[in-house]
Amino acid sequence: MSKNSYIERSLNSYFIDKFLNGFKLLFEKTYLPFSIVLFSVLGLNIGTMFLYFQDVSWMTLDLVNDFLLLGYLIAGSIVIFGLISAVWKNHIFQTIFVFVGILLSIILVFVFNPDPDLVVFQVMKIGFLVSWILISSLSMFFIIFYFFTSISGKIVVAGKSDEHIFLGGIIRIVSIGTIGISIVIIFKNLQSINAIVLGVMGIIVALIILIYGWTVDLNGTTTNFISIMGCFNFYITYKLSASISPSETVSNVFTEILILILTALYYIQSKVSKVENIKTSQFEKKKDGRKVFFQKKLILSAFTKQIFGDLSLILLTIGMALGYSLILLSVLIDNSLPLVDEISALTVDIGIPLASHRISAFILMTIFLISFITFQFSERFRKLATNNYDFKQGLKVIGDRMSAWKSRVKKRFSLRKSSKNEEENDEESED
Repeated sequence: MSKNSYIERSLNSYFIDKFLNGFKLLFEKTYLPFSIVLFSVLGLNIGTMFLYFQDVSWMTLDLVNDFLLLGYLIAGSIVIFGLISAVWKNHIFQTIFVFVGILLSIILVFVFNPDPDLVVFQVMKIGFLVSWILISSLSMFFIIFYFFTSISGKIVVAGKSDEHIFLGGIIRIVSIGTIGISIVIIFKNLQSINAIVLGVMGIIVALIILIYGWTVDLNGTTTNFISIMGCFNFYITYKLSASISPSETVSNVFTEILILILTALYYIQSKVSKVENIKTSQFEKKKDGRKVFFQKKLILSAFTKQIFGDLSLILLTIGMALGYSLILLSVLIDNSLPLVDEISALTVDIGIPLASHRISAFILMTIFLISFITFQFSERFRKLATNNYDFKQGLKVIGDRMSAWKSRVKKRFSLRKSSKNEEENDEESED
């Protein structure tokens, strides 16, 4: 029987832990009713869009907008009623309370038939756009941050010296590209203040990576941090490249959908993960003398988990992801930015695709700069950005994790097979 390499096992383990577990949570009994609503609303709106573009006579633009409005209201109900329901963290109460909000949304749309262009609904759309961009930007940062401070990250970078930056050549090339793209953004949008700000920030981010990577006293801590920020800059550069000029539709729509799925699954998984009170200096000894090192994590959401509980935060994620997905769909029929007249003083260019990329790029670079400044002045953050796992221990832990996972899968299938054989034997005995 062939075995995967340790690097393959580490990547598989990280992917399963951070993403697939988030997908599995959507289908657990606690969250399944809301997952059904999520996929049903998305399916309904995709179906209405398809019929509209197929020129089905009864599927009018007004009807398409009504279904979009219904989706926005349902997404908003899941978020608002989900958070309010945290006053009593009881699953049955929270489920009923949220579905009351969903029912009220349906009644509002099909009984009172409100105008989708009302300011309150436009504010809701802007709220979904900005909120999800913030959530996905933070999630992308922590996906990269926790990978490079995890066992999986330790195994992937195995063999390099402490003075070597992982993917250092590629990171520097991309940073030079970031400067070029930033200059293009500035000169192609000299009348747009937000574009100039993005261009200047992009140049600063790239110069920090290039200068800091050459001049700093490189060691295991600094090289790991530069690797984290350099890889994070790949995503920044993608967003900057999509921020150069207006577009009629969402550019790279499949990339946007993939990022949406990955960040949503990661965020869902992170909200229900158990936070263990273990310091980085602690070890747990196994019977065979093996030591397993626990990397201390930066828990920003512990306070919100304590207030709202897991279910409300999962509902927040589902609602926000649903609202943002509907915005991506709405671009197919109208790509204008809501409330653009009211915020024109901020020189935000018309168009959801361009605005979303520029908002995202601004938030990403803000996260980058805050992280860099924090790294300079906070000893605690520097320790968090250091991968303290031992490589040999990591290999053994990853091997054990994958073996245990395969054993569970085999056991599950063997139980199903034995159950099926028992049923067949019972049928034969009856005959």
